[in-house]
Amino acid sequence: MFSFSAYSDTSAWELEKEEKDINLKIYTREIEGSNLKEFKGEMLVKTQLTTIAALLLDGQSAPQWMHKCEKFEVIEQIDELTAVVYFINGAPWPVSDRDAVVMTVMSQDPESLALKAEMNVVNDLLPEDDDYVRIPHMTGFWLFEPKAAGQVLVTYQVHANPGGSLPDWLANSVVVDTPYYTMSNMVNMLKLEKYEQAEVLSIKNVQ
Repeated sequence: MFSFSAYSDTSAWELEKEEKDINLKIYTREIEGSNLKEFKGEMLVKTQLTTIAALLLDGQSAPQWMHKCEKFEVIEQIDELTAVVYFINGAPWPVSDRDAVVMTVMSQDPESLALKAEMNVVNDLLPEDDDYVRIPHMTGFWLFEPKAAGQVLVTYQVHANPGGSLPDWLANSVVVDTPYYTMSNMVNMLKLEKYEQAEVLSIKNVQ
């Protein structure tokens, strides 16, 4: 379900942007059969896995930190760690805003305790809205790997077909700005008390 069924990676990752203050690096690579590059952001952050899980599971907060997210609505909560969400991403005029229906599935490796949240479009669950261009293909994940000294290696990797047409300048900026601003904002969100003190019953922290 969570696979690049229509595309394949054909090139190595290229470093596009770096923010040393928060140990953040943004990479992109070409994808065969796609006009839009795949992106990957990586950073080290000192936090707990339950803090991360609490933030990701708080859909109402998504527009506060996910880049260009205009709306994020949980339309079906399947279980504590699995949900179907509807989101709208804003785009500069005259480009149309995009929307999509996405299933998110969070899981934790019982041995390493690495936390992963996988995303894949399931657009047939909701009719298209004429006000937006539906994103026909998007797949990706968040990966949170515990490291030494209470740090977590965060990886955010996504490839999408945005639907319709995008100007070259916008397509090139989206794959850098989306992970850069989303992950930069995430650092600040993880410092909020309501997430630091949250308990997620299905998620274990490193002892």
